[in-house]
Amino acid sequence: MKKLLKAGLALMMACSLAACGDDSGGTSTEGNKGGTYIVAVSGEPNTLNPDTYSDDYNYDMAQNIFNRIVKLNNNYEVLPDLAETWEVSEDALTYTFHLVDNATWHDGEPVTAADAKYTYDTIVAENYANANVFAYVDEIVAEDDTTLVFKMSQPDASFLSNLAWYGTFVLPQHILEGQDWTTSDFNENPIGSGPFKFSEWNKGTDVRLVRNDDYWGDVAYLDQVIYTIIPDTNTQYQAWLNNEVDEIASTSIPVSEIESLQANGDYTWVTQVWPSPYYITFNLNDGPFADANVRMAVAMGVNREEVSEKAFAGYKPANDYYIPDIYTDALNEDAKQPDYDPDGAMALLEEAGYTKDADGYYFETEVTIFEGFEDAATVVIAELDKIGIKATLSVLDYNIWTEQVWNNQQFEITMVSGFQGPDVLGTGRRWTADGTVNVNFYSDPEIEELYAQALSSSDQDEINDLMKQIQVILARDNPLVTMVNYADVAAYKSYVHGHPMFTDEQGGSRDKAGFSELTYVWLDEIE
Repeated sequence: MKKLLKAGLALMMACSLAACGDDSGGTSTEGNKGGTYIVAVSGEPNTLNPDTYSDDYNYDMAQNIFNRIVKLNNNYEVLPDLAETWEVSEDALTYTFHLVDNATWHDGEPVTAADAKYTYDTIVAENYANANVFAYVDEIVAEDDTTLVFKMSQPDASFLSNLAWYGTFVLPQHILEGQDWTTSDFNENPIGSGPFKFSEWNKGTDVRLVRNDDYWGDVAYLDQVIYTIIPDTNTQYQAWLNNEVDEIASTSIPVSEIESLQANGDYTWVTQVWPSPYYITFNLNDGPFADANVRMAVAMGVNREEVSEKAFAGYKPANDYYIPDIYTDALNEDAKQPDYDPDGAMALLEEAGYTKDADGYYFETEVTIFEGFEDAATVVIAELDKIGIKATLSVLDYNIWTEQVWNNQQFEITMVSGFQGPDVLGTGRRWTADGTVNVNFYSDPEIEELYAQALSSSDQDEINDLMKQIQVILARDNPLVTMVNYADVAAYKSYVHGHPMFTDEQGGSRDKAGFSELTYVWLDEIE
């Protein structure tokens, strides 16, 4: 099959796209130039400045518009990006990065170590979303145009991997200096240094990027990438089946359809377990779940196997731990989540002072989620019903959910997922006081002390032992209830090649590209 997407596609609406043409036969030539690649996204970004807020809807775009000092691939490995090489001092208090000498911004100005220093100093000064990446950085020094030095106040075992991850994209000092990042025009018209350049943002419809032909690294194959906004997962799926979009999230493929799709041979399949489990979390200050007994009742009353089978057809297996269970060496077998025990759950509710009403319920609550958690939430609500908690479902737009649930704590129970890596220390973002994705603001002094010790350690065995101690406290407090692992069973059209999710054996770029970096993606050609 050969396919080439015409660069002049007009997307007037998110669901009336023209993408991939017909299925004419032919042979492929590796690295075909050209084409438009259309990625369906579930929501619109708040901003295209990737360093101000944690925004999942701009993250994939940011990886193609901007560069970092180092980047993270889909094997959770730290790779060179703007930095070709780096050294860490023997005492782990000095990190020295040597940057490429030919990188340029999309306006032609050179990228220098001063840009990186400016970016990271501003993130810290303004306390932007991922400022805690630099929590143990005493000073950042741009020794010359291509040498960047971080001087640490104490060792930080998570520093390098965090620097490669979220909210650490290097931004242009010559454009942003003196501006408020939160209100700058840059947010809607970004200038980066990456393999693709920003083209246009059609609000409510799509964000478009074009190839950067002057890129300092490997020049991309694709002419254009379009991120089209389709909030409804069923609509995404139908658009993908109809060849109106080229890529959708794995969560938009109904699990009931996976077996039949695998049988027809028209897709490249990728299965990957991420350190990103789905979990329930609670309002710890107000409402029924401020009581630890009630939270424990939920942990005992929600059958994780039922969530796995009914919501995900078993493709996302149950997780019995308080951290992602791919971190096998750090798991505490004596501090697992409780076994399924609905009778024990109801006993705890009664111990907490609740009695059943005439309809058999102890109390009513609302499960407040954003799009993508509907299937899991439906099963959880049915499980809660069995232990006498009557729950209704509220599904919000992600941005509204962020404001209502996360920022203002106007909720009782919610669901979250997200990357808890790239190593076990990354789990701390969920339950440390300054954790960037600590949705319910949980905090425990003993955990803070143990986690600080783990961060300052250079001994992985010691880190694992400290993490096991932390799990004991999490098991006591139950600030979250892990349900299933995020096992990604994703399908890609057979005309798509070089994707960062594909292994070398699949002709992919997993070993050299960032998570969602599309530099090496190419499409079969139409004859």
